[in-house]
Amino acid sequence: MDLIRIWKNTQEELKIVLAPAVFQTFVAKTQLISIENNIAIIACPNSYLVDINHKRYYDLFKSALDNQTKSSNVLNFIIQEAPKGDSIVDSTSAPLFSFSPQKNTIDFSCLHPKYTFETLIVGNSNNFAYAAAQGIVKNPGLSYNPFFIWGGVGVGKTHLMQAIGHELLKHSPDMKIKYFPAETFSNELISALKSKNMNQFKDKYRKLDCILVDDIQFIAGKEYIQEEFFHTFNALHMAGKQVILTSDRKPSEIDRLEDRLVSRFMGGLTVDIQLPDYEMRVAIINQKVEEKGVQITPEAVQVLANNIPANIREIEGKLQEVVVQSMAQRVSMIDVDFIENYLHPQTNPNSSSIFSVSSEKVSPRHIISICAKHFNIKTSDLCGKSRKKELVSARHITAYLLLTEINLPLEEVGHLLGGRDHTSIMHARDKVSTDFSTNPQLRQLINQIKSAF
Repeated sequence: MDLIRIWKNTQEELKIVLAPAVFQTFVAKTQLISIENNIAIIACPNSYLVDINHKRYYDLFKSALDNQTKSSNVLNFIIQEAPKGDSIVDSTSAPLFSFSPQKNTIDFSCLHPKYTFETLIVGNSNNFAYAAAQGIVKNPGLSYNPFFIWGGVGVGKTHLMQAIGHELLKHSPDMKIKYFPAETFSNELISALKSKNMNQFKDKYRKLDCILVDDIQFIAGKEYIQEEFFHTFNALHMAGKQVILTSDRKPSEIDRLEDRLVSRFMGGLTVDIQLPDYEMRVAIINQKVEEKGVQITPEAVQVLANNIPANIREIEGKLQEVVVQSMAQRVSMIDVDFIENYLHPQTNPNSSSIFSVSSEKVSPRHIISICAKHFNIKTSDLCGKSRKKELVSARHITAYLLLTEINLPLEEVGHLLGGRDHTSIMHARDKVSTDFSTNPQLRQLINQIKSAF
């Protein structure tokens, strides 16, 4: 019996029904030690978790485990600390610190254990950024400094940045590295001002060898915070320390970011990461299903990759839904029929899908009509052959809405919009998805159109 796989799937099921904080506190740190004669031994790292899990969450644990073993089990919770480095299921949030056995000290780098180069999928959308990251690992502070990574939500900026941190520590375990969101820098600065501990605050950040700053756009418009970050940046940069930053847009497009910071940020290497293309989506899905220990046919992977118009985070979310759905229906092998039923549950009136959408209320023709009216163009022009700029833009948004709002297949959307092939529709979808995550005006426009459905 594969205990690790059984418990991983059990935890994934519990992750759906429990609040994230509850799951992280009480479930993520448990292990299935054995099952013999329908008696399951579940290890918890301390007596408190043993007591709470037995009194408060016993029925949930039992139901999830019974679903995996297809039998009724009796659960015994015992105290047993998990071996160092073992993890049954991925954490949903980065740890504040971790124990480093090599140095026998607490590592305050705040790096997430799963965000490494080993787990990073490299494709056309991030190949250049990945190559640059390798150069930084070989010559930190020299090759590309600062290293500025920008792109939409969920394209892997944080993963790549933290992977650099992991690799630097692998080569130089004593290197002082710290990952933090820009919001953390802002909050700690405000706290230091209130407590009059500015010297301590400055020492904390300016004596590091490498800083990894996420979502730097959030310091824009905050004059004093920009001032302090400017001096922190200068102190590190002049000392030859590595600075790595991420943002949802390039430095020159961050509103209310001081010119001197824009200049500093663009003084090294600026790279962008786009949404994953089809081949990369296939690779991501294959990696995730392997991690989750589920069986899926290659054809099903291809259909899923063709119909997920989104970033890596949304791909993982959709895949999680598919896995949970398969577990609920006790499907041993996810095939094309299963994926089609998941994507278009309205085509099967008897479907018991817990993810069914109320798409019957909105027809494809209705969406096309609404889009044409919003852009003040004829429906025949929107679905025609003309390549005028204003028509192409409206057509891209219409394709995006047909795909994301009512889950139409790519081929059907192409047929409705003038007989275009699925690759053209994929391009339209990916372009709008990328712009949607970085362009507030486009988000507002699309929301206005959706409100008219």
